[in-house]
Amino acid sequence: MTNVVIAILAVTAGVVTLRQTFGQTTEYTVLELSAGIPSRLNNLGDVAGRGPDSSSGETKATIWNHGRFKKPKHLGKLHGGEYSSASGINDAGEVAGEANTAESIVPFVWTPKGLLKQIPLLPGDNCGQALGINRHGHVVGYSSGPEGKQAFLWTRHTGVRNLGVLPGGNYSSASDINDLDEVAGTSGSAAGERAVLWTTNGNIRDLGTLPGDTSSKASAINNNGDVVGYSKGLRGMRAFLWTQASGMQDLGVLPGGDSSRALGINDMGAVVGTSTSSSGDRAFIWTRETGMRDLNSAASMTSGAVFVEAHAINNAGQIVVMGMAMQSSGGTAHQDCAPAPPSSFLLTPAASR
Repeated sequence: MTNVVIAILAVTAGVVTLRQTFGQTTEYTVLELSAGIPSRLNNLGDVAGRGPDSSSGETKATIWNHGRFKKPKHLGKLHGGEYSSASGINDAGEVAGEANTAESIVPFVWTPKGLLKQIPLLPGDNCGQALGINRHGHVVGYSSGPEGKQAFLWTRHTGVRNLGVLPGGNYSSASDINDLDEVAGTSGSAAGERAVLWTTNGNIRDLGTLPGDTSSKASAINNNGDVVGYSKGLRGMRAFLWTQASGMQDLGVLPGGDSSRALGINDMGAVVGTSTSSSGDRAFIWTRETGMRDLNSAASMTSGAVFVEAHAINNAGQIVVMGMAMQSSGGTAHQDCAPAPPSSFLLTPAASR
């Protein structure tokens, strides 16, 4: 088994530096983000998600800009609404997400030069959500109505397009898009729910399941066309990596665990997500060289939080993780104490600082 050691080197102004040893040494700076829940990050280290607006008490789409994490920016709301949430951000700082109006929840796109702009729904639909955005500002997500949920691709030049479903299916949702306009998501099919890849020529490809499983979902895609997600069956869930060359690969679970989900991947093929373990839910990073590794250790937990879920990783190796107070994540809380709310952290390799 690969030895994993994380030691706290310094704690200043909410910044904790960790040293992680996996046969080689990597230092991470761990920064706790101000109140909010992150979703994705870009290659500059800007993070997008949602957070409370102290002036109104409303939940708004939020970005934490690199270098100014203690002053998150709220992106506003649509006319008639009081809620918004960001699901993706590109290197130009453009953001995609969802917001409500007086009638429904709809997808939006935001640029640093403007306000939230509603993305049109597919004909006949009444609600939807944007889940991913690439470097060109092209947005994917789903549009929903009486005919069910349908994956869409939106660009400023061509408008919104239905990406379609697998044969025998009646619903789909797009979760991420790369810079080549390849889209990862999930579709119903005659054989059940499947992780899928929509190619640049408009075709939809069934990525299948891990052996013995009955369904799968795709979470993210990188610029090499590699897709990650999780496959489900009688044994539970297993994180997977799918590549054109090798097909779907089981990424395993942490020691003592029986379930895992892959949620993000960068262009170097590093995968992050969450896995059960003998100590409870834990955030992981997986690489071809070292396999799956827990992003926690006994030393790092002295900071008072346990990293339970890694949402995304960028090309600089920065990772957005969700953490829980130790007493609420490891089952040691007093029975009279309510669970502490989750906290969010950005892990930055020393080489990226």
